[in-house]
Amino acid sequence: MSWPTQQDTRTALDNGLPPPHSGIGHVVIVGAGLAGLCAAYELTKRGTRVTVLEASGHPGGRTRTLRAPFADGLQAEAGALTVSTQCDDYTVHYLREMGVETEPSDLVGTDFSYCREGTRIRPDQTADHADLLGLHPDERDLTIEEMVARYVTKPNKDIGPEILAPLWGPSPRLLELDQLSVREVLEARGASAAAISLIEPYFLEMRGNELGTASAMAWARYESGPWSLSAAGAEWRKIKGGTDMLARALADKVADHVLYRAPVVRITQDDHEVRVTFLDRNRLQTLTADRVIVTAPFVGMRHINLGMARLSPEKHATMRRMRYTSATRVFLQMRRQFWPEKQLMLSTDGPVRAVRDAMPLRPAGRKILECWFSGWSAQAVASMGPEERVDFALDEVEPLLPGTRANFELGTSFSWDNERHIGGAYVLPELGHHALMEPARRPEGRIHFAGEHTSYEPNGGSMNYALESAVRVLLELSGS
Repeated sequence: MSWPTQQDTRTALDNGLPPPHSGIGHVVIVGAGLAGLCAAYELTKRGTRVTVLEASGHPGGRTRTLRAPFADGLQAEAGALTVSTQCDDYTVHYLREMGVETEPSDLVGTDFSYCREGTRIRPDQTADHADLLGLHPDERDLTIEEMVARYVTKPNKDIGPEILAPLWGPSPRLLELDQLSVREVLEARGASAAAISLIEPYFLEMRGNELGTASAMAWARYESGPWSLSAAGAEWRKIKGGTDMLARALADKVADHVLYRAPVVRITQDDHEVRVTFLDRNRLQTLTADRVIVTAPFVGMRHINLGMARLSPEKHATMRRMRYTSATRVFLQMRRQFWPEKQLMLSTDGPVRAVRDAMPLRPAGRKILECWFSGWSAQAVASMGPEERVDFALDEVEPLLPGTRANFELGTSFSWDNERHIGGAYVLPELGHHALMEPARRPEGRIHFAGEHTSYEPNGGSMNYALESAVRVLLELSGS
């Protein structure tokens, strides 16, 4: 049986979604992230009975805006950050439909600099610190922009027009890259280890500091388009009031259909129905449905018994293989801004991958320093207790920004690894990722799959991909 293509899905977004098949009376959705909420919203609009089961106590999944324990209306993002009006068509569509506004992203126009061995270096000063950085002789006079052009932008463009095609279609050359890591490709292009370390922050931590395992195919696609930080401009926006405002708006539309703190523990199916067992406080409850849409990340599904779900061996193998990036954020509330930069963004060579002003457009008063940990350092910090994480971050940031401890008021943190039913920040496309893409989104009998990890694109970490997957699944239901 043929399933919706990427073009089919986009056409449906533009022209209107068809109703589900007449034989579908009840749909259970596992997860109240953007994919689950979008699917529920569209199904209820079309008169389908829907039940959404969410393990946590709130909607949004990996859109997570932290407002507590901060003072004076301060807030910070633990998850998704940006929307591109140039390419995030699904996100823009639902923002407009929900009446949710955006504003300029504070990741654009930052006062970006490096800290290497205790020395602050701006991107245009690398030539002055070539010995300290360990750059090769032919890299010593290059700016960071020129390094990105030499090792990333120009070679990727030479791959062919498919690298920027609106619809994803892997060419033989791209499939070759899928068997190579990002680090291998950059080294083959002549980049030194020092140059790679300077370029890597421009990948927006999308590889979790694990360039040695990340698929060069996925990376080349991402870095060649409008998603790349090096190409960011006015089209990069953030959701006004917090990234979770879109999820909240969708959740309000389907509030009567969502059960919170209802983790799913078992899914079974036969030729006639699907049964979903979940925890309702201290009791087990089972719902019977015509279809189930699973939006939970595969790594988070290890807590769901699927022994009688009739999933194919290929689906099980895909679920085991797909890996998610480790990410931990520590947020330090400061009584005032004591650094000179208007939009602080500092890349370090220590465990804290980056330190930035979480609300740089706030005119005065208290501030939040946001510390990004990813990959191995995120895993290490995730194993600490909440107070230990904050203290560890303070120790790491003080030498970078003297005065941090003197101005510190309170702190909090968030680790995606420690979210029991999520288990990671976003998909980390590793070598051979293309082989997982179609099996990840393929329906299994009466069970359908959505979420950013089931995208048509070979990347994760996008609200847009989550919403796209919901529209795709609705097309699957209409053809069932």
